[in-house]
Amino acid sequence: MTNESNSNDLQTILTQAITEMQREQGDKFDLSRINLAELERKTGLSRAKLRRLKKNDFIVTPHGRNGIKVSGSVLSGYTDILDALLRDGITNSSVLYRKIRDAGYTGGLTSVKTYISSHKHLVPAKRELVSPQGNRGRRYSTEPGECYQMDWGFINVESSSGTTYKAACFAMICHHCGKRYVEFFPNAKQENLFIGMLHAFAYCICQLKIQSKVH
Repeated sequence: MTNESNSNDLQTILTQAITEMQREQGDKFDLSRINLAELERKTGLSRAKLRRLKKNDFIVTPHGRNGIKVSGSVLSGYTDILDALLRDGITNSSVLYRKIRDAGYTGGLTSVKTYISSHKHLVPAKRELVSPQGNRGRRYSTEPGECYQMDWGFINVESSSGTTYKAACFAMICHHCGKRYVEFFPNAKQENLFIGMLHAFAYCICQLKIQSKVH
């Protein structure tokens, strides 16, 4: 893989993350004041590297050694594991990263994200992932505490006085037990995100304890 290819892959990851943040924030989005902590979470890139990229409006330029082929890859020896997981429909970069890290991988998360992006053809079509029966909200199962999916939604709420205001709906699903947790907040600020996550974790732990007693 050449440095030019790496630059293109990094640009794709950055563009997708920034586009997602722009969609979430709407008219309030400002590239010059973008939340680097949130961008770090979405891309896996370090804060220092994002600061450097921000100076160039997040346009990735090829390295000075562009065109020189790399003799190997940090993922060498772990691609079989990644390919098998992708064929099983598991595309969560954090899950894949932990799997190969347990097998001895010492590289970073960005390389895993790049590999997933360039090997999406291995992932089965959605109609093959979803069972016609059972819980259609679960695409795959993991070990307890290994993977959760969460998102914000927004609804209009009418108060008793007839005033309408917008409320934020936090939702999280556990990919081990399939339990869903939903909580409403006045807004989708980061502190409310953390509160929702803590409440969701506590709920899942409680459900696991109940199930263990039943069985």
